[in-house]
Amino acid sequence: MLKEILLVLFSVIGLAVSYTIWRKTVQKKGKLVCIIGDGGCDKVVKSKYSHLFGVDNSTLGILYYLLILAVVIAGFAYPSISSIAYFTLGIKIIAGASAAMSVVLTFIQFKVIKQVCEYCMTANMVNVAIFIVVMIL
Repeated sequence: MLKEILLVLFSVIGLAVSYTIWRKTVQKKGKLVCIIGDGGCDKVVKSKYSHLFGVDNSTLGILYYLLILAVVIAGFAYPSISSIAYFTLGIKIIAGASAAMSVVLTFIQFKVIKQVCEYCMTANMVNVAIFIVVMIL
């Protein structure tokens, strides 16, 4: 039960952050202003690294967090689903890919763009936390 609670908590946080980024930069085409820091958020989310396969990273984040929430709901509705090896392996692979991409994007923020976006960093930390929960609990 702790695993499910943590996954819901992290997914809701990640969904809120990704939606905020998406709403301000994709939907409204505005500037993303950092809460703290020197204003690197807009530079990061509008960099050439802000899209993967032509899709905005915030959109991918929203889809990822909705997937994690759907997995948790499916686990509650159909408890036997967690015993399906391919299902659990798939979730581990998806969470691992998300965490790995988060590490790469964090590196890009610090070393390539040389700007930090606290929204992006929050989402990246949430992705790593989801991976840890999926792998350990």
